[in-house]
Amino acid sequence: MPISVAMKKHEADTWFRHMDLTEAVTFTQAMAEASLDTHMRQEVEFLGLFDHVKRHINERFDLRGSDLATLIVTIFQNGGTLSNNRRKRYADRVQAHVLDAVDSAVARAMRGELLDDAEQG
Repeated sequence: MPISVAMKKHEADTWFRHMDLTEAVTFTQAMAEASLDTHMRQEVEFLGLFDHVKRHINERFDLRGSDLATLIVTIFQNGGTLSNNRRKRYADRVQAHVLDAVDSAVARAMRGELLDDAEQG
């Protein structure tokens, strides 16, 4: 083996064998934990909102569970409004005033507002 190749191999072995990645690993772990903490907190908040809105709507309207779940998630992901395309898609299964009620309940819950007067007491 030529000397230059052997020398490069020796330099690489020394570099990787003695490299201290403690700071990089510590930073990566801290970022992963922060990300997971943030994601989990947001997920718990969403699940609370979802359950609250679902209960509120179920007490007032007879709506298939899968439709209600999809509507809540869709409205939440769309910033608190139901798009016209989604309204058209559900028009044959869900009455317009029910779509309005779900839309309004999700938007109000996202703003932290009460969904009805009974919640004030």
